[in-house]
Amino acid sequence: MSRSVRTLIATALLTGGLLTSAALPASAHDEQRRPHRWVEIDQVQYNAPGEDRRSNHSLNSEYFTIRNNSRHGVQLRDYTVTDRDGHTYTFNRLRLRSGQTVTVHTGFGQDWRLHRYQDSRRHLYDNNRGQLTLRNERGWRLDQCSWNRFDRGHIGC
Repeated sequence: MSRSVRTLIATALLTGGLLTSAALPASAHDEQRRPHRWVEIDQVQYNAPGEDRRSNHSLNSEYFTIRNNSRHGVQLRDYTVTDRDGHTYTFNRLRLRSGQTVTVHTGFGQDWRLHRYQDSRRHLYDNNRGQLTLRNERGWRLDQCSWNRFDRGHIGC
């Protein structure tokens, strides 16, 4: 094969590859550049086991967890978690160490290191479908977790 034919083939292959990558949909580009979630919604128990009798035990069996996946501690002060109906939980001062998870229960209880309570007298999350959004102290969305009735009351996000 002559040198000019090889050059022509190489140019065609290179141009075709560039056009193919340029034609990828924006979502494909976004997926490749998606940042790692250092702090995320890890799990949601949106349907407490058993009957919803509004007992504190039942309320506290409805919860979500936030996990720190980074190698460093993260201060969660003024971070918020909001559901579709606008219920918002705001973290007070809490430093979550690397690899740690905090559980936020719906009902009443004494806040301590890795268990927090929203002090609600009723269940907050829809058993059929819902969504929680985690935002940092600046209001930037860090994570979102959605569910539907097919998730059977619990979802790992």
